[in-house]
Formats: sequence, C-alpha cells, structure tokens
Amino acid sequence: MKSLKGHLLIAHPSLLDPNFTKTVLLMLEHTQLGAAGLVLNRPIDGTVAAISQTAFNHPCDWEKPIHLGGPVTGPLTIVHQCAEWADQEILDGVYSTIDRDKLSQMVLLKPEPSLVLFNCAGWGPGQLEYELAEDSWYHCPATPEHIFWNGMGNLWDAVIRPFSTNRVARIVKHLPPDATLN
Repeated sequence: MKSLKGHLLIAHPSLLDPNFTKTVLLMLEHTQLGAAGLVLNRPIDGTVAAISQTAFNHPCDWEKPIHLGGPVTGPLTIVHQCAEWADQEILDGVYSTIDRDKLSQMVLLKPEPSLVLFNCAGWGPGQLEYELAEDSWYHCPATPEHIFWNGMGNLWDAVIRPFSTNRVARIVKHLPPDATLN
C-alpha cells in the first residue's frame, strides 16, 4: 500500500455523501491502521477572533475564517508554513499544529499562508482503500498552492478539471475518425 500522506483526496463528482460532496481533503496520515485528512474547502460562519476567548482564554483580532475539517470530532488545527510552530510535517514546507499552547501563540502572530480548521475526516483500516477502488475519490500530490487556495473560483472545480479532461480523452480516443460511419 502506497501512503497518500501529503496528497489531495478529491471527491468524485458522483460522491453524494453530504459530508464529502465536492470536497478536497489534505491527507495527514495513511497507514495500514487507517487514514486521516482535513477538508480544505468547507469554510463555516466563524472566525478565529470569534472563538479566541473561549478556546485560548485571551482575545485576538485575527479575522481568519474557520473551516470544517470533516465530520469526525477532532482538535482545532492550523495548517501553515512555519516550521518552528509545527507538530507535524505534512509535506515539504507545510505543517500542522494542534498543540493548544502553540495555537494560542499562533493566533496572535497570524501566520500566513494558513488554514484554521476544526474536526477532521477519518477512515478505519482498509476503508479508504475500498473507497478508492470504488472510484469515490481521485488523488494527486498536494501543493501549497492548492492547500492555501486563493485562486479564482472554487478549489474543487480547479483540482477536478485535470481528472475530467483525462476521462474525456480516454473516451474520445476510442471514437472512430468519422463517427457518422459508425
């Protein structure tokens, strides 16, 4: 089994589970024991400033949107590019932090680029492999550009496009040069 840690997991257009429809996940772990990731494209109505007093016992003025990282209850996480604050390296130059004391300081420093998320997505042993075999997901190596998406349009639309193009190309290559002769 090849680990998908540091990859994007992209929901297939036919995946209708409301937790994952049109989602893009950053895979944090993928072993024989299971997998964990964070949904990158589900902002919620809330900011770090709004939760700071409750979460860290001090106010902050960081109006950073918070994202729903998935349906599984999990810690507040900041994904960022500051090695000195890292709890885990996800891929070269991209880190995650869940340690409450580090997060408490980070929200005052407002690191950018970054994503702030709560909860996560999780799979038991063999579950993700089954979903991949069922074509529920596409995957590709993650890049900081996609993780810290601020491009034009929707992240899912942008990352699904190459897979859709490849699918059409596979179908078209089997068509005869003149389909009217078929």
